Amino acid sequence: MFQKTRVRLALFNAAVLFFLLVLGGSALFVYTKHRLYQGIDEDLARRVAQQQVQIGRGGLKLVVRPPRGVDEAPVATLIWDERGALIASLPEGAVPDEFVDAFAKRLEADEPQTLEVAGHSFRALTVKPNRPPSLSQASFAYLQIIRNVDAEQAVLSRLLIGIIAGSLLGAGLAVAAGFVLAGRALVPIRAAWEKQQEFVADASHELRTPLAVVRTHTELLLRHPERTVLESSQQISMILKETRRMSGLVADLLTLARSDSGQIELRMEQMQIDRLLAETAEQFEGLAELKEIRLTAEIEPDLTLVADEERLRQLFVILLDNAIKYTPEGGRITLSCRRHAHGIEVSVTDTGHGIDPDDLPQIFDRFYRGDKARHRQEGGYGLGLAIAKWIVEAHHGRIKVESHLGQGTTFSISFPQKKTPKG
Repeated sequence: MFQKTRVRLALFNAAVLFFLLVLGGSALFVYTKHRLYQGIDEDLARRVAQQQVQIGRGGLKLVVRPPRGVDEAPVATLIWDERGALIASLPEGAVPDEFVDAFAKRLEADEPQTLEVAGHSFRALTVKPNRPPSLSQASFAYLQIIRNVDAEQAVLSRLLIGIIAGSLLGAGLAVAAGFVLAGRALVPIRAAWEKQQEFVADASHELRTPLAVVRTHTELLLRHPERTVLESSQQISMILKETRRMSGLVADLLTLARSDSGQIELRMEQMQIDRLLAETAEQFEGLAELKEIRLTAEIEPDLTLVADEERLRQLFVILLDNAIKYTPEGGRITLSCRRHAHGIEVSVTDTGHGIDPDDLPQIFDRFYRGDKARHRQEGGYGLGLAIAKWIVEAHHGRIKVESHLGQGTTFSISFPQKKTPKG
């Protein structure tokens, strides 16, 4: 799928670039041609204006007064009667006889035009000069001035070849560059697609186990309908336990899905973060005592923050819950909160197993577990830290982790106080 998309994207970009090159080349060609012929046409018009035909006993005589400062280019003047017969060619013999018929066919044109004759190019201007009343209608009708423009046509031909070659070369380079750029552009899309596929696969896998447990114990209940509730309490308890696990998983998945789509709006208000942390620490004191873990809270008083209190409570619960899960008996957990130069910093430090350095870059990924067996035994799904990261970023904060195997882990969170968090 991505390969086809890459090909289509590269070809589309190449087609657009080729169209732009052709459009720009065509505009350049038309402009150059117009500028070249504009000067020639103006020169021909000046020559016509300065020519006078005098009729005398000696016949037609052409008096040419070339304009001052004009580069004299070889021109020929043809005089025709109304029937299209050539009366005179000045200078004499300037136009070969085999060219005459081609020029005679363009006498009715009143605008300058380009004529192709025997492999040569000419620019011609034909006019009907004012004639004295005594001039016979059949004797003199058209004055035609012709100039050779082979040099100009050669320039235009070379320009046209250059434009065509440049457009084709540009299209070829665009196709090659398009493949490279399209490949780079698809890297984040491919990564997002793969993460989505992995997310769906992991979610399906996590739901499969509790569903299988619920189904198994439900079938056991149906096989023994004569048993009382007390006799089936083990199966009912297991079904309830797995149902609660599935509810928690579905809730976490819904939270992440809504965060991705921007559907969750944070309720931002002034709150006492020191009070919230103290309440959360007190909530986990009993659980810490059961595991013989020392939980210490080092919280500065009177720390306020504009934030969503419920989301921050969820964040601190996730971090403390993870710390208690992975800290052995006799260990220590320290929850600290202090003010710093740019806001408030919260940290959770434990003396647990630590995190392998290879796993650190992925711990905030959804469903990621460095020790899958241990995490499943503890009841985790690998979604807690992903949700924690989203909550921190939604408040324009930063979260980082430092860990050493066998020594413990520290999660540090920085909240700015001046920026307004996003919803």
